[in-house]
Amino acid sequence: WFFSEHPSQLVFNCAARQGGLGYQRTHPADIFFDNMRLGLNSMHAAYQAKVEKYINVVAACSYPGYVDGVQGEDDYWSGPLHETVVNYGFTKKSQVVQGWCYDRQYEFKSVHLLMTNLYGPREHFHPERSHGLAALLRKFYDARESGNADVTIWGTGKPVREWLFVRDAVAAMVRAAERYEEVAPLNISTGGGLSIMELALLIKEIVGFEGELVLDRTKPDGALVKTFTNDRVREAIGWQPETSLQDGIRETLAWFEANYAAATAEG
Repeated sequence: WFFSEHPSQLVFNCAARQGGLGYQRTHPADIFFDNMRLGLNSMHAAYQAKVEKYINVVAACSYPGYVDGVQGEDDYWSGPLHETVVNYGFTKKSQVVQGWCYDRQYEFKSVHLLMTNLYGPREHFHPERSHGLAALLRKFYDARESGNADVTIWGTGKPVREWLFVRDAVAAMVRAAERYEEVAPLNISTGGGLSIMELALLIKEIVGFEGELVLDRTKPDGALVKTFTNDRVREAIGWQPETSLQDGIRETLAWFEANYAAATAEG
C-alpha cells in the first residue's frame, strides 16, 4: 500500500534494528527476526511496485568475522561471521542473496552497499542502542559535565575499526544509485582504520575530558581487525570520503550538545 500512495523510481533501504554489543547480547532474537522481515519485505514490495532500482545498505559485520586485516569484496563469502554479530550480520547477508535471486528470476535491479561503521548527527546515543564512536562520545561528554574522574571502555582497546561520516555515506549512496548497476556488493569504506583506544583518546581530546581512561577487560572485544578496501568503489562510481575523522567528530559533538535530550532518548 505504501508504494501505491507514493510511487517511486528508487528505494534506499537503510532500515535496521541494531545496537552495540550489549544490545546484541540481550536482544539477539529480536534483532534477527525484525531485520529478516525488514529486508525480505522491503525488497519484495519494491519489486511488486516495479521500482527501477533498490539501493540496499548492508552492514559490514556481514563480512567474515575471523579474518584479521583489510577485507575486499572478494573476501565476502570466504568465512563465517563473528559470533558476536552473527544474528544481525546474517540477516544483512541474506539480503544480498535475495538481490541475486530477484535479479535472476525477475530481472529486478538492486545494488548492495557494504557500509562500514557510520557516525554523525542524529546518531543513537542512548546506552542500550549506541555503539562504538557514539557511545564513547556520550561517555566522555557526560563524564566531563559530571566532573567524573574516569571513563571506562569495554575490552582491551586493541580492536581496529574504521568510521565513516554519515554525509559521506549518503553521497556514496546517491552516486551508486546513479552509476552502479551490478548486484555484486560494493564496499563503502574509508580504506583505513584506528584502534578503539586511539579513537577513545581522540574523542577525549575533542570533548575536553581531563580524567583517566579505564579498560574493562572482562567485556568482549569483537573481531580484532575489521577494515575494508575502497579501491573498487573509487573506480566504479568515482566516490571517496571527504570528511576527516576529527572534523566529523566535532560536528557530531556540536549536534549532540545542542540536542542532548532528543539524542539520548530511548528508541
